[in-house]
Amino acid sequence: MKITDIRITPPLGRQNRNWVLLRIDTDEGLSGLGEWSAGASAGQFEGLKRRLIGQDPLNINRLFYDSQPDRGLWSMGGLGAGVEIALWDLMGKKLGVPMWQLLGGKLRDKIRIYCDCHAGAFWTAEDYARRWHKVRETGRLDPVYEPSAYVEAAKRVAAEGFTAIKFDVDVANPWKMDAYDRSVSRREHEHIITVLEKVREAIGPYVDLSVDLHGSFNLADALRICKDVEHLDLLWLEDPIRWEWGNVEAMRKICMQTETPICTGEIFYGAKLHRDLVESGACDMLEPDIPRSGGPIEIRRIAELAEMHYMSIAPHNMTSTITAIAAAHICSTIPNFLALEYHSHNIPLWSEMLTMGHPIQDGYIAVPDGPGLGVELDEEAIAKHLPEGQPLWR
Repeated sequence: MKITDIRITPPLGRQNRNWVLLRIDTDEGLSGLGEWSAGASAGQFEGLKRRLIGQDPLNINRLFYDSQPDRGLWSMGGLGAGVEIALWDLMGKKLGVPMWQLLGGKLRDKIRIYCDCHAGAFWTAEDYARRWHKVRETGRLDPVYEPSAYVEAAKRVAAEGFTAIKFDVDVANPWKMDAYDRSVSRREHEHIITVLEKVREAIGPYVDLSVDLHGSFNLADALRICKDVEHLDLLWLEDPIRWEWGNVEAMRKICMQTETPICTGEIFYGAKLHRDLVESGACDMLEPDIPRSGGPIEIRRIAELAEMHYMSIAPHNMTSTITAIAAAHICSTIPNFLALEYHSHNIPLWSEMLTMGHPIQDGYIAVPDGPGLGVELDEEAIAKHLPEGQPLWR
């Protein structure tokens, strides 16, 4: 079998995070599905085609680790991981087995999903920026960030069957003293704690609750938040500070001084970049992003690194349904898997993209048993989101 072509879709619109799907075609008529990025250049895509066309797609290790400069998929980071997914899909179709079988077999038949609820309402980056501008003009908190809005969102998502939910609390507010300093005012601190206490009260003790700070605060105030939510028994608190700017020790200080579990790791590619973080004791669990942190090869290495230090992983995932299904295959084979993120509750195409319909039922994704990824695209549903006059594949 040889690769004959690699094709991508146009970006599927801002409302769909500009997802770009990828397809690898072969001389045997089989194709593998993966994901590309709207942020990648035309030169990067042409370079990918030069690397892979004419190659054997079944020798994934060689394509991944190619020792020639800038040829292996590993050198492309998350872009290469999205391509790697398509290769595993192809191999599974060729051999007639699901992707999880190629990875050594599954440990679980369904994957627990945690729903990222954003803040009191789902928002885009544009919404977030607009609300900061508005609050600075008016001096008033947007109603979507009131504790009552968080509570309603939490109740709604829990009623859908999710056993784990996550909220953002670093939101536009009128109490921030300075637009640049990362300190947390007493009123902002009170709001954050109140929001989380109200949500915990609304969902009860048996729905897991996580919170994301996005590294928005300084060490002292982030630590104060971590300690003041210890009574809420959070599943984790994510990215209290921007440790990835070069100070893992600052993250370790937080981790060592609070009972609140600290989770991080979504922006780094590969196991090697996670090593210092784990070995220094600067977190309690990892959230490698699929595919930004890796595909099957690197995500499983990251999971093994975490397992050696008695940590679970809860992969981050903001990409298309194709990547989420690949993530389900990967996570089904990982012993120390906790939950996989669902970050697209407010994006209808995510649940319409596959012929199988919505993959999430009662808070879980059933791991497909068909060859490769075991799913097919609903091309008619996707076509509705294409730029006018453009074909699905180019």
